[in-house]
Amino acid sequence: MEIRAARTCFAVTSLFLILGGSSCGSNNSGPPTAAQLGKQYKLSPTDVAGWQLDPNDSANFQILEEGKPNNLESFMDGNSDLYTNAGCTISIYESLVGPTPYTATFYAMYFGTAASATAMFGAQQVTYAASDTITGFDPAVAIGYGGAAHRTIFAHFDAMYIELVVSGYGSDSTSAYDAAAKILTVLKAKTN
Repeated sequence: MEIRAARTCFAVTSLFLILGGSSCGSNNSGPPTAAQLGKQYKLSPTDVAGWQLDPNDSANFQILEEGKPNNLESFMDGNSDLYTNAGCTISIYESLVGPTPYTATFYAMYFGTAASATAMFGAQQVTYAASDTITGFDPAVAIGYGGAAHRTIFAHFDAMYIELVVSGYGSDSTSAYDAAAKILTVLKAKTN
């Protein structure tokens, strides 16, 4: 009787593992792929009212994966090793237009762990002395800096690190950061 019970238990366990289960309660889904992150973070025209991918920018949406021909190094003008050395493996770049003359660009970067994304956020905050608050966000999660030409916002949500630049607001930092907050709210909601 014990042998039959053992065989049944072995058969059930084997089937469970073959079908993708785990006997340890862990999640077997693994890290997201570049395509999954691209699908997840690509903004649609209804995500942020008044904002859409820039139809005049042929590179308005890019999925950049380290180790592939179209990676962060090939897309950025230098300094990509700052991100890749810190753990960034996948970046999503988007160029947006809002009501004239407002524009925004952002990188949503996957760092593998929340600790790595938080460390990148902290490093950039210190490097650029970013201290401007973003409406609705704790300064430990999103912070900005800039002048009349543009405002740069750093943020992190779980294993994602975000750099967002908004332009066209001149000296109206309140409106610039309000627009940034709307975009960040959508990006935060897309992070799971």
